[in-house]
Amino acid sequence: MVQVEQIKHLVIADDDDDDQLLLQEVIKNYSDTIKITEICDGKKLMSFLSASQKEPSFSLLLLDLNMPYKNGAECLSEIKKNNKLAQLPIVILSTSRNIKDIEECYENGASLFFTKPCSFNSLKVLIHSILSIQWKKFKQLSKEQFMQIATQGFISLSEENVQSPFIYLQKK
Repeated sequence: MVQVEQIKHLVIADDDDDDQLLLQEVIKNYSDTIKITEICDGKKLMSFLSASQKEPSFSLLLLDLNMPYKNGAECLSEIKKNNKLAQLPIVILSTSRNIKDIEECYENGASLFFTKPCSFNSLKVLIHSILSIQWKKFKQLSKEQFMQIATQGFISLSEENVQSPFIYLQKK
């Protein structure tokens, strides 16, 4: 059995209470030892991040694009320009399928981009896959790989085929 790096603490930045609840349930299903911090808007996210003068206490950020006060793209750009936060893995989970949004997220340093799945089972498989990535070893994908994963249409994949976007990640 392969030893999987355990995420101890992650942040969910999403203004939708239902999405936060679903993500929390899926994460707790994966591991009940992961600490989850929920933040409901971009301005609060940036305040939370700037409050710490040292390395972040969490190891993964799940970031929604469409948030009030400061959107996820603006937050992503600011985070990646900050030396103490630049290496933080950031996975975009958005309702957007807009190619410009996906390209902007790649250019600003997002680790991965996924359109939020419509079914609970698809969300569960997606989040479990994201949590099983060895983030300490993760290298930025090429633009082609990033775009292919982001546009592959996670929702349209069958349950048995759902991990196919992670082929690039498993080779690293």
